[in-house]
Amino acid sequence: MIWEILLLLPPERPSLVLPPERRSFLRASGVSTLWRGVTTDPNFMSQHRSKWKPPLHGFFERRQQKFRFTPVLHPPDRIPAKRIHISGRMTSRDCDATDCRHGRVLAIDRLLARLFVSAPLTGEERNLPVVPDEFRKCNYHHGAVLCAAGSPEDHVHGFCHESPFKVAFLSRYPTRYRFITSVYSSESGTWGGLKEIEAPFKVALVDVPATLVGNVLYWMLSSDNVCSAMLEFDLDRQSLAVIKGPSDMNYSGSHRVIKTEQGTVGWLRFKFPILEIWLRKKNCLGLATWLQHKTVDMHDILGIPPRVSKKPWHQEILGYDEDNNVIILYVDDSAYMLDLKSMESTKLDESRLMNRCHPFASFYPPDRAI
Repeated sequence: MIWEILLLLPPERPSLVLPPERRSFLRASGVSTLWRGVTTDPNFMSQHRSKWKPPLHGFFERRQQKFRFTPVLHPPDRIPAKRIHISGRMTSRDCDATDCRHGRVLAIDRLLARLFVSAPLTGEERNLPVVPDEFRKCNYHHGAVLCAAGSPEDHVHGFCHESPFKVAFLSRYPTRYRFITSVYSSESGTWGGLKEIEAPFKVALVDVPATLVGNVLYWMLSSDNVCSAMLEFDLDRQSLAVIKGPSDMNYSGSHRVIKTEQGTVGWLRFKFPILEIWLRKKNCLGLATWLQHKTVDMHDILGIPPRVSKKPWHQEILGYDEDNNVIILYVDDSAYMLDLKSMESTKLDESRLMNRCHPFASFYPPDRAI
């Protein structure tokens, strides 16, 4: 019981990764010898760290031809935009971010077909080697960056600024529905072997970042301009698969592959005022099927009253943070951060100008001044 109670102790500063001897644990360890034994147990520390997710500090976006960072936390955890390193190469129109995860940003220079990774909190940048020659035959490039540690219990995601990382690069052949991918490792400094798959039906890549669920990446696919499938890349097995989305998703609305509260892959559809969440589960025969999990009316949650006119609402999904299960929605002239677990929303400032963005979730190193 003491173990479970002490697991609820929050960090002194939610934005920081602090060492085990933080004050909350010092105070707890002074209660008794028993409590001291619990708070210094390596297994306890590992379980405690795994319960706290890196906070969502803000998001990156290209606005008015500039790549910029917008903070969203309140003081004292708010990191000013000037403390966030943005590569000088991001000023080019031909260079833009394609993914953001585990404290790093992956950018692609489409003119030179080169990739580089930066750590916004430390300023470190890494140029990646030229992608394998087979990718030169392709177009519609996408990439995903992630910590090389995967998801072991003893690793704290969100403090990966100086840890080894991986980049999964994905492309589609221009005249076929065949996809190829390769993984770069910062530890070896090389690209791995190519993996490819032929889609069983006509599909194209959707221009949104991948979603990481466990150690599996999911890219959204579209068929006849409708998001109805996803490409699954299992990093452990190094295998590709094309998976159909929910069967009745062939209509308008914004879609996104998400990580559910249960830690499995899910599907979200947003057509204001209705937000739907679907889960992919296996039935008694071992066959995967989509089940509608939640349907929510967003009028009250976003604070947008119904209107009399029949003018259609303009809605869009601007970004998604799988670590905190937070999605950024756009309705007409305003943008909102929505917690998909609590269904609580926050209206963002200057939202009229917002474009598609990359949420940045990370712990802030305690040895650096905010």
